[in-house]
Amino acid sequence: MVRSVRRRVEAAASAPARRFGRRTPVQVPTAPLEPALEDIPMASLRLPITGFGNLTSADARRITETIAASAAQWTPPTVCFTGGAALEFPGDRSVWARLDGDLDALSEIARGVPHSVERLGFFVDRRVFRPMLSIATVTNATIAADLETVVTALDAFRGQDWIVDSIVLTTEAFVAGRSETQVLERIPVG
Repeated sequence: MVRSVRRRVEAAASAPARRFGRRTPVQVPTAPLEPALEDIPMASLRLPITGFGNLTSADARRITETIAASAAQWTPPTVCFTGGAALEFPGDRSVWARLDGDLDALSEIARGVPHSVERLGFFVDRRVFRPMLSIATVTNATIAADLETVVTALDAFRGQDWIVDSIVLTTEAFVAGRSETQVLERIPVG
């Protein structure tokens, strides 16, 4: 959907050229389609709950075990994408797909993860979770019409229902000089 929001960069049109006393039409090339937004690759889409910062291996193991014990008690929510938004918060550069469905059960998970690790002495920011998924970011070429187009398209869209059946613990690692998200553990819900 985000990739469909493209703009043509129009080259300046010039008058037909005169060659040997006749007018010869000049083909004015049109620049290739330029992305108005930078879409986030499917493999990089995340619905963040909270962050733990740098952990020792032992602490990561304790957190994983504690979340797994709590997650076994939670009901896996069924959600879908419906609606959109853009630039929702100060400093935000995202285009968002809103979630709908069993948001109470999803919020229970989002509250439950920080609550479960508090017993271990980890206090994390509970405000990270929002029932929205960042699907694209603005670029230097983005204009208001681009955002209006994609948000209107998202507002008309209702995705397929899917079950949130796991919590994924990730870490950031540097691979070939770039930051890359790696999965540490996938914890089943329910």
